[in-house]
Amino acid sequence: MKKRLIIGGVLAAALAGLPGMTLAGDIANIQPIGFSADGKVFGFQEFGIKEEGRIPYSNTYFVNTGSGQYLEGTPFRTELTDKDANLSKARRQNLTAARGEMDKYDLLTNPGLIAAFNPPTELGSPSKTIRYTTLATDGPPKSPYTLSLGEMPVPTPKECASIDKRVLGFSLQMIEKEGAPNRQAARQATAVPAERVCSVEYRIGGAMVYQPETGNQVHIALILAFDAERNGRWIAVPVHP
Repeated sequence: MKKRLIIGGVLAAALAGLPGMTLAGDIANIQPIGFSADGKVFGFQEFGIKEEGRIPYSNTYFVNTGSGQYLEGTPFRTELTDKDANLSKARRQNLTAARGEMDKYDLLTNPGLIAAFNPPTELGSPSKTIRYTTLATDGPPKSPYTLSLGEMPVPTPKECASIDKRVLGFSLQMIEKEGAPNRQAARQATAVPAERVCSVEYRIGGAMVYQPETGNQVHIALILAFDAERNGRWIAVPVHP
């Protein structure tokens, strides 16, 4: 069953809260899984322990890099409430459930490159921009890219009516491409998964790059979405330079 999405608003392991802020929620960790050989599918897992109830959870997502939407029948979600529940058990069960899709698209064969990583725990790091190159080489940066994240108010969905903070969406621009200034609107209006529509803040948390044997590079912006309780969850946003 395809997940419902809305237009308007719309990632790299974050282990703690934003510096200088009091958080009541938890921020999920993220583990990229990989790409299909043609770059048309990207998979990742997020996981953590919910602050309320100390419930271990794990979710595995499969994203169509053309549309930015989840593949039909995904994501796979696991929450464990039994007395012997732990994070390891939740992750294993979740990956077992998702293994068919992982194998179908051969994601483990094509891990891609973690080109940049910008967790909230990195003191002083910018939250709305990220700069990276597409080759893992030493020395001066070669043909860098920069993504810039902007927030914007959106109409409050009815399921968010009880929230006492402004609901936000975001725009994403590639302001540098191969070392040159760029005005490309990577994702000015992006479809947001239904479970993220009540987000009140976003952070650009990382970037993935994959080069298929044939065809153009695929870039993935990893966006961390915060709800009003300061729970942080991830969205993978495909970018095509």
